[in-house]
Amino acid sequence: MTTQGTEIGHVLRSVARLTKNWPGRAIGPHGAARLLNSAGPLPPILWFFNAEQEPLNFHAALSPEQPFVALRSLNLIMKPTPERDDVGAEMARQMAEALTDLLPEEIALVGGNCQGAPYAFHCAKRLLELGHTIKSVAAIDTIPDCAIPVPALLNFGAEAPERNPFLSDFSVTHERVAKLFPAYRKASLPCGHGKYFKPENIPYLIANIESVIGTRIRAEELQ
Repeated sequence: MTTQGTEIGHVLRSVARLTKNWPGRAIGPHGAARLLNSAGPLPPILWFFNAEQEPLNFHAALSPEQPFVALRSLNLIMKPTPERDDVGAEMARQMAEALTDLLPEEIALVGGNCQGAPYAFHCAKRLLELGHTIKSVAAIDTIPDCAIPVPALLNFGAEAPERNPFLSDFSVTHERVAKLFPAYRKASLPCGHGKYFKPENIPYLIANIESVIGTRIRAEELQ
């Protein structure tokens, strides 16, 4: 047994069941992650998604030259509790340890949307400890309370202002974020919460990611 009595292997098996129809090659413990565009020459992107359609749409928006690893949060697996936060963090660290030999030294970005974002930051932190370099971490509609020595891209949906703490108290939020990351960039998405991966909104997320990693990663049809 691990974090507060929850067995991580059981959690990963649950994740694998929910990702079995996702695109890409199953990798990692119990096949709980998916590798796509593996032949692409660019540094990979890792992203923690919440639902099946999100990686499908993200994959369609990316150039085949952009490898990425699709991971999943614990949405629908555990109820929102502090225990889920701890289990998700441990899951993310174990996933980093399992994937490190499959990943190149340089990683373009590790990110996640909503509840997946904290897992992304814990995964990125462990990858750094394992010797990888990471250009940026990214979150949508949240600011993970996980200090990491990597610049952060903080995306917020324009139609969900209640999820953007910069709007309610910029100075306090700026001070908190400045203690977490060496640099950060705020970016907007023209949509409400949970709609970031709809086809009409993905070009904005792709553009935000490109702005921090300095590489063009979009599919031809988005140009």
